[in-house]
Amino acid sequence: MPSLAEALASQRPCSCACHETLTTPERVAGVRALYLCDDALRGFGYLPIYELHGDALWHEAQKRADPSYRGVAVRFGECMYRRLLGSLLHELIHASCGDTTKANYGIPFGLPYGVPNEVPEKDEEAYLAPFNQGEARAFVGVWILGRAMFGIDWNLRTARDIGTYGLVGGNALVSVPKGFRPVAHVDRQHHAERYYARGRKLEAEATAWFTEEHVAEVASGIRAAAEKGHATRPRAYPDPAEVGALSPRKIGRNEPCTCGSAKKFKACCGLAGSLAYVSPYLSR
Repeated sequence: MPSLAEALASQRPCSCACHETLTTPERVAGVRALYLCDDALRGFGYLPIYELHGDALWHEAQKRADPSYRGVAVRFGECMYRRLLGSLLHELIHASCGDTTKANYGIPFGLPYGVPNEVPEKDEEAYLAPFNQGEARAFVGVWILGRAMFGIDWNLRTARDIGTYGLVGGNALVSVPKGFRPVAHVDRQHHAERYYARGRKLEAEATAWFTEEHVAEVASGIRAAAEKGHATRPRAYPDPAEVGALSPRKIGRNEPCTCGSAKKFKACCGLAGSLAYVSPYLSR
């Protein structure tokens, strides 16, 4: 699997046009932040996955409910600045608020759309409440920590424009790992109004949780993990000033597709002749 340095060395155009809309000093600051976040995630005992199809690898582990799995998919598309940094910060907040002795920060693999079979149906909402609260903090905290830790005031992004919540009371069902049962939940696409109303309420509560004291506590834990992880870097990382000055290169026909399908670009999104329709969701 590629390291962060290897992923940064092969930057390609992203849909949010970071190379055009961010200044070189802003990109350099972004690289420094990425290095620290990469160190911190490894310091917490996890392996950040920079493969474009890393999300698919994580879902395979989810299906197996593999308690030994320590991978974390952090790359969604080509963006090396707004989206990658947002994704790393999102995962680090989960790590800071979770149990890092376990896979997936201690979050059962069947969540958020399932619960263990032994949980009574009447208790489903209460069981999912801590997960939803933690997901909301990890979602809104991206922008809060970006400013507090790195002085970044340019728009960070996550994989979606709202957190991924298990909201009981809908009619959507999805497959879940063995030992779990699906929960009838509010689907984000088909019941957007209900989902967004409840999700934004969770996020408002999460924003209020990020007091100066909590921000300092989370930031301190991340920096401590980064010190530990720094010693385990695969190799010395290049000077952020050099990396931030790199220009994106054209996507090769035989390279992995930017959408994360694990197919070659020429056999996937390259067929359309345009990357416009694989643009990631814009968070804010």
